[in-house]
Order: sequence, then C-alpha cells, then structure tokens
Amino acid sequence: MKLVPVVGMLFGILAVLSGTAYAQRMKLEEVLVVNVPDLKPDADTKAFEQYVLTQVAPAWKKNAPGMDLHLVRADRGSRKGQYMLAWTTDTRERRKGYASASGGSPFTPELRARVGDFRPGFQPFINSGGQYHEYHLVSPEKAGTLPDVEILGFHYTKVRPDRRAAFETFVAEKLHPAVANLRPDIRVLYYKSVRGPDEGNYLAVFALTSASRDKYWPGGSDSNELRAAFSPAIRELAKELQTYLVEGSYADNPKLAAAVYESKEWTDFVVIPPVR
Repeated sequence: MKLVPVVGMLFGILAVLSGTAYAQRMKLEEVLVVNVPDLKPDADTKAFEQYVLTQVAPAWKKNAPGMDLHLVRADRGSRKGQYMLAWTTDTRERRKGYASASGGSPFTPELRARVGDFRPGFQPFINSGGQYHEYHLVSPEKAGTLPDVEILGFHYTKVRPDRRAAFETFVAEKLHPAVANLRPDIRVLYYKSVRGPDEGNYLAVFALTSASRDKYWPGGSDSNELRAAFSPAIRELAKELQTYLVEGSYADNPKLAAAVYESKEWTDFVVIPPVR
C-alpha cells in the first residue's frame, strides 16, 4: 500500500482551538481513518507535534463524540520517519453519521464546519496532505474488548481478490478467536480497507505497548516469549491463512515465530506522547 501525497491541503477540516494534550496511549476502535501529510524537509517537527496535540486533536474530541484524532510516527519498517494522523471511531454505526458519500475528504461538510479550518496553522509544516485510507475492523464481535496501545504494528496483508469473502469468514470463525486475544500484551486485529487506493485489502494490526514490543522483539529479533505466544496451534492456523494470501506478500521464513502473520511490507507507528 502506498500513501501518496496529493496536491492541496487536507486540513480545511480543522479549526483553531486550544485544548489539553492527549494521553500517551490510544484506544483502538472499530473504525480507523489515516492520513500521512507531506511534511516539509525543514519542518520543525516538535512544533508540528505540539500543534496537533494541543490544538487540532482536542478540536476533534470536542466536536465529534466517539471520535478521537491521534498523532503517530513510524520508528521501524518501510515508512520509518513518517508522521500519520489517525482518527478512531468507536463504532461503524457512528461512523456512518460522520462519513462523506464522496469527495476527497472522508468527513461530512457539517462535521468539517463544526471542527473548522486549521490550514493557516499547518502551513509552516506541510507541503500538502496525503490520501485518506479508511479501515473497518473485521468481525468486531469476535475481537473482544479493544486495547489501549502505544504502538501500532501495521502489516499490509494482501488477500487474493477471489478469496476476500472467504477470508473474512475465516477471520470471524478462526483467526480472531485465536489471535485477537493472543495475550493481554500482544494482540493481532484484522481491519479491511474500505476507502482509499488500497480498498479491498487488509491490515493486520499488531497491538502493542512499548514494553511488549521490547519483550517480544528485543532489538528487532524474535524472543522466546514470542515463540511461546505463537504456539504450535497458532502456527498451524497460519498454514490455512497462507491459502488466502497473495504469494510473496507475507514473511514465510519458518524460523520466524509469526511467519505468515507478518507481512513483508510493515511499519511500526508509535503514539506521540503528550506535550508537557
């Protein structure tokens, strides 16, 4: 999946409002909308972070009940260094009331009007906005209570087009019951792309804290704890998972504890902590 910058400012959806800083963790929800802005090479990233966390994010929280905006930054993987704006909405039903039917923005004109226009504040930091991508949690009823995370491990899961319907049945009946609550500190949640250039594909989100990532991948390598979490039964299920995936898109080294569950294209996004 490519998050390609597009000409023009996406931030006409926002308003200049001051507010309190966000918590260090973010709550995963049923709906995830993301956007990677095109930052200027010389942008003051600390000032950018402060602007988003103290003014932009609180405006969304105030004017869009059930929706939160988070700022995350990639520290590992193919998109290392990129910032990403991530909006979470608690339910798909609520999302319907906020979603535009068409156009470049995924949010209704009414919602954008309530939140206002932040474009002047963003001008020192960005060249342009990026394309939106919207993801819906597959079989949320099988995923359990969604976690608070510090790290989103995005694995861009490529499902064969002719097997997508069957794959979602597989997620509901076998995959989420097994890995969505793998362990309290490591969970794998599958989201479907419903809007954007990657529409129809999926994300496997490894939901982590900083401590759990260090525990399971110390220094970026598999630990014995990770091998224990991906037990023989979970690895056996990976054999069936493999039949749904585009060949060559997943990590297939048998020495990897999470082989097949991990994609060759992946990025770890870390939640930016509060401004103090």
